[in-house]
Amino acid sequence: MRHAEAVLATVTSRRQALTAGGLVAAGAIGRASAPTNRIIFGSTLNAYAHLHAAAPRAIGLRMYFDGENVFPAAWPNPYPGAWITLSLRPNPDDLLSGKLDAQLKAVIASAPAHSELTFWHENTTGNPLHYPRYVNNARAAVRLQHYGHKLCRGTQVRFGVITCGPAGQQMGWLAPGLDWYGDDLYEFPRLRGPDDTISHGRLLHRLNSNLDAWRRVSGRRWPAVRICETNSPFDSHRRRWFTWIAQWLAVHNGHRMLTYWNPHHGAAHGGLSGPWPPGEAVIARLHWLSEQYKGAAA
Repeated sequence: MRHAEAVLATVTSRRQALTAGGLVAAGAIGRASAPTNRIIFGSTLNAYAHLHAAAPRAIGLRMYFDGENVFPAAWPNPYPGAWITLSLRPNPDDLLSGKLDAQLKAVIASAPAHSELTFWHENTTGNPLHYPRYVNNARAAVRLQHYGHKLCRGTQVRFGVITCGPAGQQMGWLAPGLDWYGDDLYEFPRLRGPDDTISHGRLLHRLNSNLDAWRRVSGRRWPAVRICETNSPFDSHRRRWFTWIAQWLAVHNGHRMLTYWNPHHGAAHGGLSGPWPPGEAVIARLHWLSEQYKGAAA
């Protein structure tokens, strides 16, 4: 409690400093600095309550049901008012045969506004989550996405796909016409500068190249885009990392940015995130960003 109060007490005094010089101007990406759209900030379930307590506008929640054909009876609601991005793993044959329609339609029909769904997140060419071959192939990936999108039509759920890595290398794995296109984006080693320095240029190159791929596959100049997991293993990098991504989302039709926290995935373990809480300055920056981009009423 003392920690959270100390963080919140710094926000007002930090706001002027951040506005004056702490944020990299969005002119660096060729656009005006004022936000042009709302962004919902949030986190994975393990950190949601802590982030939301420090930043009441941060109401985005990433949730996973990682067992194959394991679904909730209804849309999950661990924190009333949270805007959930839900990942499910339906068996491809069962899904495409219609065998799972009743279960999945019950989940989808019970979802509130602002709900978003994906199947088999990060089902990409590199297979980072080690999915079985009957899932991890381009034909199955596209068919799963088309079917999920069809199930969500006429409901309050928007269906999308979540990539990981360069989206341009995954074009045949992405279905056209989805409601949104997302990415799980970390400060991967290849996105850093020499000696593990943070690199604005490499981050922007990845974001812009992903957008180009999503534009081509969607057929839209401004497809709705999401960052569904993000973090850096270096606490000293996180303020700038989160800020740069938010600035980019604000001018590229991006409305949701969800942070990921795992105590076993920090720099000391060779990972890409780390435990909650980060440093006080990082929490203050997330609070400030959620206010700056007016994610939702507290």
